[in-house]
Amino acid sequence: MVVLEHFYQKVIIPIKIGSFDISLTNLTLSMFAGVGFFLILLVIFAARPKKVPGKMQTVVELLINFIRKGICFNMIGPKEFDKWVPFVTGVFIFVLANNMIGLIPGTYTPTSNPVVPLTIALIIFFTVHIANLIKNGFKGYLKTYAPPSVPKWMLVIVVPIELISTIAKPFSLFIRLMANMLAGHTILYVILGLIIYFKSYFISIAAVPFALVMTILEIFVSAVQAYVFAILTALYIGEAVNPKH
Repeated sequence: MVVLEHFYQKVIIPIKIGSFDISLTNLTLSMFAGVGFFLILLVIFAARPKKVPGKMQTVVELLINFIRKGICFNMIGPKEFDKWVPFVTGVFIFVLANNMIGLIPGTYTPTSNPVVPLTIALIIFFTVHIANLIKNGFKGYLKTYAPPSVPKWMLVIVVPIELISTIAKPFSLFIRLMANMLAGHTILYVILGLIIYFKSYFISIAAVPFALVMTILEIFVSAVQAYVFAILTALYIGEAVNPKH
């Protein structure tokens, strides 16, 4: 048995339309399941909003206020933050759902696959640059790479640095998320795999408690990584719509 087969993609429902293969894999099904579960919870919790919120409605309001005031307001600024709350909230919930779903036995961790975090990072990258162009115009957009306050002779140094920084931002989002989720889940599955590899119940005496601790840690890491992803997204948006130069 391969201990790390959890990370292998498998076709669950084969679907082919002509030459196009749109088969559903364990990755896509896990992604749909994770996001669907969180969306259903949010709909149930906020189905009947009241002026005096109950326990379930309070959970949703705390989440929205946390993202709205704790992330968007601080990172984007008081003038622009409200319009970006849905986007940042969507990023947070999507990343959190795809981090957490992999902790359920038999499921896949979508964010441990390079394609998923890279796709999210590229969506954020293009969103940030489009927002910059819309808010500041083409000339204002160019000024983010060549600030007027910088002497012309220094532009040869400043412009390449700004370009490298711009390109590095989506890759930093992608690598940070993928590496953390891949490493944590790998350790967890290797520990549990030792029981099968050695075919000894004595290994479970140490492996199971350690795996339980690792699972709790992974829940914490999953939430932290979703928070970091959301706060960096808001930070990059804030830099785009409120250029410091």
